[in-house]
Amino acid sequence: MAKQYKWRTTFNYQNALDPNYHLSYGVTPATYDTWQDATTDTPGNNSAIYYYRDSNTMYAGQWVDTISSQVNFNVTQTWTAAIDSRNNLTISISTIVNSVDRVDSRGGDQNTPGRVINVYKEQGGTAYISVTDTQVATNHNISGLVDLGTYTFTLAPGENLTRNTLYIHNQTVGSGSYDDIWAGVQFMNPLPKDYRPGATLDTNTSIWKSHNRTNGACHILSNTGNMTWTECRTVNGDSGGQGNPPLILTAANANSWYNQKKLGLE
Repeated sequence: MAKQYKWRTTFNYQNALDPNYHLSYGVTPATYDTWQDATTDTPGNNSAIYYYRDSNTMYAGQWVDTISSQVNFNVTQTWTAAIDSRNNLTISISTIVNSVDRVDSRGGDQNTPGRVINVYKEQGGTAYISVTDTQVATNHNISGLVDLGTYTFTLAPGENLTRNTLYIHNQTVGSGSYDDIWAGVQFMNPLPKDYRPGATLDTNTSIWKSHNRTNGACHILSNTGNMTWTECRTVNGDSGGQGNPPLILTAANANSWYNQKKLGLE
């Protein structure tokens, strides 16, 4: 059965601290910049331009769009999603940077100093694009098509974790001024934690081993119907009041029932 996850296009921008910095950046089109619902039975795809503006010349003491040029990253991404029995979301995403272009030069900026532009699938990884652009004030193509290949990662359930799929570092040549950018399609795993609670004492080793381990088990015998064994699972983590047995009373409050925790080794 297909399960749901979420995705959106994002441009998370961090520049060296400068109170005079007001250059614009973002994603076009902005159609998918809010969370989109998707299901694991349908492959995903998105094409967008992720952009920021560069400037070597201040205007009235500020870095503003009035004197600047814009760097466009034209990116196409396709992906598949899978969610296992424990609600872990695994994404396999392929990324193609179709081109990197400097466009919309304004205000008679100057080319010097240039910019070192590096593009990665993930921060700390291999730079798939690494160029020094010496024409900051001139409209031109910076890079042609580059295939970043396929990248696979997993997001655990129950914590609304997110992950971006493109990292860009833009640094002024000979300066400590830089921009760090996390862009591309971002994913969220909104599903609750799903596990077998509790642990069993291994009498051979005197070690408590998790019911949730490989080949572990946690079942309860139904006292109605045909007396069948039913697996116990906790679908909302160890939060309280979820009405999903097995539950346990807290020591702090005898009237508060909580889902059991995932305990033990393995």
